[in-house]
Amino acid sequence: MPFSTRLVIRLFFIAPVLAFVPPSTKFAHKANLRSIPDVSYFALDLYKHTLAVLTLPTTSKDRIANEAILTTCMAHTSSKLSVVLRCQDGITPQLNDLRGYVGEVYSLAWDVVLNLNGESQSSELLNVLIYPRHLPNAAAEAWITHRKDLDCICSHDSIIGWVSTEAMGHGLDFDHIEGSGLGGLYQYVDAVNEDRRNRGLTNVEGLEVEDWPAAIWTDENVDFLEDGPDSQSKRVKEDIGDYSSGILAGYRIPSSSLFNSVAVGGTFDGMHYGHRKLLTLAISSVLPNSGKLTIGITTDEMLTQKSFSELIPPLNERIRGVRDFVDTLAPGMKNRVKIVPIKDKYGPPGSAADSDIYEEKNDYDALVLSHETLATGRLLNEHRLSIGLEPLKLLCTRRTEAYGMSSTTLRRIKKQNTVIDTCEIDGIPDS
Repeated sequence: MPFSTRLVIRLFFIAPVLAFVPPSTKFAHKANLRSIPDVSYFALDLYKHTLAVLTLPTTSKDRIANEAILTTCMAHTSSKLSVVLRCQDGITPQLNDLRGYVGEVYSLAWDVVLNLNGESQSSELLNVLIYPRHLPNAAAEAWITHRKDLDCICSHDSIIGWVSTEAMGHGLDFDHIEGSGLGGLYQYVDAVNEDRRNRGLTNVEGLEVEDWPAAIWTDENVDFLEDGPDSQSKRVKEDIGDYSSGILAGYRIPSSSLFNSVAVGGTFDGMHYGHRKLLTLAISSVLPNSGKLTIGITTDEMLTQKSFSELIPPLNERIRGVRDFVDTLAPGMKNRVKIVPIKDKYGPPGSAADSDIYEEKNDYDALVLSHETLATGRLLNEHRLSIGLEPLKLLCTRRTEAYGMSSTTLRRIKKQNTVIDTCEIDGIPDS
């Protein structure tokens, strides 16, 4: 089986954070680089020592990109992973930023380990070392590329420096544009290999992230909730002086950050901390006094294909859990929050004006979602346009601890505990 196929299948199971990329753009860069010599496009399943090139993040998109690269590297590295944090052009990092993100990457690596643990046959923890640029006393990137055991480099063209001549620009804002390109991962690998050959070292191979997260694409309808005004859309920058929504507890809230009718949806199985984060951000996006929030909860019939679906509580129980949390967090919104069972793919925001599926008026202007489901949010907006409705503002939050903090993980633990309890009752030793 070709490596490209093998990688897609493997990442489908181990890295749900990597979202769908349309076929028209998915392999655009790779197709333009096939004539470059000394690069293996069908790499080995596992590398002994991989170099991951990340960027010191300033936005949620940067963090999502880094997570995709790190997840790919850890799935295809058997012994050692060296992580370089490059500083973005024109940005002088503060020492506290460098130190803080080192801890964040190590935490992310541990979360990936939790997910990979079920597939790994080794009890040895992957040797991960992080080298931020400009960190006092840390080794330089060139020192790592000269390591004898290095056999792979993984990153993305937008970080290494790919330029799209079609888009008349470069970097993350243009990574979804088809066309001829200059620079990028494989040119960097070529340069490293030329240097290594001059030193009598073997070549390294390039490893791509096949499914680049859809959240990275530039979209005027998407705002990342954790990013400041400088990282948001032009609309926010223009409205930042309009504080018509007033002051809450001494903090000025720009009107562009709040909406009249907000929707959020999910299974809400177990009401884990990720659910609580999503609902808290949804509540914080509603205009005080006049705005309303609709929470859609997936019906039991739509969940039969989920892992350990037999352990998912019934709809009424999940509704009670959500209602209890929301009423406790925002008691003043009790009469402005409605919980609705989701009966189809898009829920109330995707219903036509004359539809009788939902009793809700389709006057929504915003949808709160995690970056893993952003592709679905974009499809919803396309659907809304097709039935004569305006697209929603997609208020996106970066999902963190994607493997450790998930309903599937909780159900897996519950299943394992059930098996252990059964063995103890039956007198079977727990091996």
